[in-house]
Amino acid sequence: MGRIGAAAIIAIVLAGAACPKESQVPTRAKRSTELPRPRDPDIAVQEELDAARRAGTVAAYDLFLARHGDHALADVARRERARLVDPRRD
Repeated sequence: MGRIGAAAIIAIVLAGAACPKESQVPTRAKRSTELPRPRDPDIAVQEELDAARRAGTVAAYDLFLARHGDHALADVARRERARLVDPRRD
């Protein structure tokens, strides 16, 4: 066997030694079923609208609309913001 053949065999042996045995391969952790359920995002949006109402500023409503402009509560926020800008508005 020549130098190339011997080098190839050594490389194969070393590569096999570097690979972990099947019993050494870490298994995935099992998913816990005791995790809390994700929070309802609509509740968080409602709380942010409530915060804008408490602040009572156009800037607070602008922030809400920038974050949640496509949410169902955005129309409510737009109406309330418009009343802040022009209090005579219905």
